[in-house]
Amino acid sequence: MIRIFYSILIFAFVSILPVHSESVNLTKTDIQFTVIHPFKTVIGQCKGTVVSPVQFQRNADGLTAPKTLKIEVPIKEIRSGDENRDEHISEALGYPVHSQITFQLGSIATSKEEWTISGNLTVNGITKPVKSQAKVRYEGQEIFISGKFQVLMSDFEVVAPSLLFTTAKNEVSIEYSFILKP
Repeated sequence: MIRIFYSILIFAFVSILPVHSESVNLTKTDIQFTVIHPFKTVIGQCKGTVVSPVQFQRNADGLTAPKTLKIEVPIKEIRSGDENRDEHISEALGYPVHSQITFQLGSIATSKEEWTISGNLTVNGITKPVKSQAKVRYEGQEIFISGKFQVLMSDFEVVAPSLLFTTAKNEVSIEYSFILKP
């Protein structure tokens, strides 16, 4: 009888212990955009991106969604593979008045392998809500988060580029990926 009592007591004690948690750090950030023009599909990279915080928590259930998150992309660090085009992109995005594009997290609805991310994107000084589905994948100690979403240039008062009397599509596809490690 005493063994049963101790077994129940130990089980009750173990079940109220906190779940082991460890810190994981953001080690790689990749953000790119795609704009389609009748003569060329432009794929650009957002270099110099700053994400805060850079440390997150992982437990037995997976990665814990952050309560706050801010992503800043310096406009002058956007690269499309053509310096002249990069200058036009900077001007269209409001540089030098606006020096960065910012995403501020609103909320994350989570499951182990997919997150629904909502927040506010500020481009050209204009803030609009955005939503994205992100895949969360675990490989050994590494955690990969990736997703994409679309925005309209016109929503941010960005004039679509034109060449030879043809204009690029209004839609911009934005893809992102992050790698976290202990």
